[in-house]
Amino acid sequence: MDIRKQIGRTVRRLRLGRRLSQEQLALEADIDRTYMSGIERGISNPSVVLLSRMAKVLKVTVADLVTATSEKEPALKNLPRGRNVHHTGRRPSKRG
Repeated sequence: MDIRKQIGRTVRRLRLGRRLSQEQLALEADIDRTYMSGIERGISNPSVVLLSRMAKVLKVTVADLVTATSEKEPALKNLPRGRNVHHTGRRPSKRG
């Protein structure tokens, strides 16, 4: 598997495991959100500096990000969509 795809799968797995959105990870790592999307899809080629910033936010090492993972991992479930999603998955009521 291409190293970019390996890194992308690992970043996504770690991000979802920490219940972070792409936007949250990108903001905390000072990376553009669309570039973060490209990293996770294996399209972008992140520098070592970017890998270091992502690793810091994800509380792992750079080595953890570049270590190959099994291609047969179960599919990861996306986080709920929307900025105001609560743990129940419902939107807050609009009571006055």
